[in-house]
Amino acid sequence: QGMADEIAAKVWMVSGCADEQTSADVSDVMSFGLPTDVGPGGAGGACTSAMAHKVTQNKQWAWGELLSEMRTDLRVKKYTQIPQLSSSYNLSLSEPVNFKAETVPVEKTKALLIGINYVGHAQGVLSGCHNDVDTWTSIIKGKGFNPNAITILKDDGMATPPTRANIEQAMMRMVQSAQPGDALFMQYSGHGSQVKDVSGDEASGLDQCLVPMDYQKSGVIIDDWLLDNVVKKLPANVTLFAVMDCCHSGTILDLPYTVVLNEAAAQQYAQNPAMMLPTNPDFLKKHKKKLAVVAAAGAAGCCVGGPAGCIAAMCAAVCGMAVTDHVQKQREAQAATV
Repeated sequence: QGMADEIAAKVWMVSGCADEQTSADVSDVMSFGLPTDVGPGGAGGACTSAMAHKVTQNKQWAWGELLSEMRTDLRVKKYTQIPQLSSSYNLSLSEPVNFKAETVPVEKTKALLIGINYVGHAQGVLSGCHNDVDTWTSIIKGKGFNPNAITILKDDGMATPPTRANIEQAMMRMVQSAQPGDALFMQYSGHGSQVKDVSGDEASGLDQCLVPMDYQKSGVIIDDWLLDNVVKKLPANVTLFAVMDCCHSGTILDLPYTVVLNEAAAQQYAQNPAMMLPTNPDFLKKHKKKLAVVAAAGAAGCCVGGPAGCIAAMCAAVCGMAVTDHVQKQREAQAATV
């Protein structure tokens, strides 16, 4: 009960893979059977392709059905990644998938779409992330989202570049402008990685993170920041539908309930299509830690507030993308001043 109280909005997130997995690119998204009028074709993310193939069909999906079908498509095409679903509330897998409620008018919808191919980088260049943005643009327009309220960040030389500052600012603008009754959509395609958890609230000892185009200079965006500055800042009676198509993205928003539809979970779902999402133990740990801080501060007669802290250390991003020693020292110096 206390966990749900920390998040006022209703949030759903589909991740391309579990935290410990990597997410693949597809050389030809049409191999997944996407309609020809959805997206530009060519390369794209495996998660986006599998999900787009399903949600463009004239069918009302339940969450469990959607995950199961995505998992099947990926396995048939020899992809090992397993899609993951997370939610801000104790969701049943029999609940219908809706990008927005039918009663939400188009003027109450907004979207943020981010695609990073790492153009011009010496290593870690991707080919399908810009196309993923185009695919999701087409899909959400068809789902009733306002085409004039879609913010796009791509490193294509034309759109707003997806630097760390621009990504964080775009997310915060979406959150700060949200009003009760709004339906929001957020998508990210690019590299995901893991860094050392310096706050001690991850069982794995690692924080999941997004990797902006300027990560070598500006660093990464960790899950703690996304939880505190996006998820928890959304007002009540707002919905956010997020799709995170990147490596290590399973709990990138740190939502309190989550399921990886692996073999065991798939069998459970087959036996009980109304099964509820299990609790995310890392969110529970963060919640208990916060309560302990508040209790200790209250006992000392203190007021709790201010910055949550800085990233004190970073690891090299997977896929061969190294964070320089210069940035490491810079981040440590910043943390030392907090």
